[in-house]
Amino acid sequence: MLEARHIDFRYPDGEKVLEDISFKIEKAGMLGIIGPNGGGKSTLLKILVGLLPLQKGEVLFQGTPLALTKKAVYVPQTITLNDTLPLKVSDFLNLSIKSAKLSLDECLTKVGMLDKKNDLIRELSGGQKQRVMLARALRQIPEILILDEPTTGLDGEGQDQLMILLKGLQQNEKTTIIIVDHNLNQVLNHADKILCLNKKHHWHERKELLTQNIINDIYHCEFEHIRLHEAGTQFNDEHHECQHDHKHHHEKSE
Repeated sequence: MLEARHIDFRYPDGEKVLEDISFKIEKAGMLGIIGPNGGGKSTLLKILVGLLPLQKGEVLFQGTPLALTKKAVYVPQTITLNDTLPLKVSDFLNLSIKSAKLSLDECLTKVGMLDKKNDLIRELSGGQKQRVMLARALRQIPEILILDEPTTGLDGEGQDQLMILLKGLQQNEKTTIIIVDHNLNQVLNHADKILCLNKKHHWHERKELLTQNIINDIYHCEFEHIRLHEAGTQFNDEHHECQHDHKHHHEKSE
């Protein structure tokens, strides 16, 4: 089990980004984290993997502090590389990989990027870079995979393929997955549990128990809230808490 207990975080300027955040996820489970921009989602992921200090609370994996286990592999939103370097995709996948369990070609094939093996990283699109980052994470077949906006830059088909790949890791390799994504439809379709986060812990439980009122409460009628309807989820079209009418007419696909 991966468990976070009572996490607080404040930046040096005094801004409190996270307050009393707790959640649990079983081994080989998938936790989807949703919430508005600025709600602390990326900050929470960085704390989980040790990129930001744990100011208050604890993060445990099977009873041991996660940072000490070195079991987690993190895929950030973007990669920052010196674009003047002639770094090939194959070179990047070999950087700092000490114990690769899958071959370079196997990983690139899984993310549909084998044909880009000898291309320069700087020449890839944002979505292609994201898939290369995932391929690099897959080389280690991680016990815990933590992803920040992995569908950014991918079209609908690419998003579906990515989520199928993650579900395969979860089911076949028993990988525990934590995913932050603005594509609420993908998260609701694939995650086992949902954490609703807007600086505070609004809700955390099985996705089947997520209600429209919880969505209203966390998003406060922001743009992502409206996108929930555009994604065609199971929620009704009327918003009861914010008192705004955001009815949408969804055309049936052929």
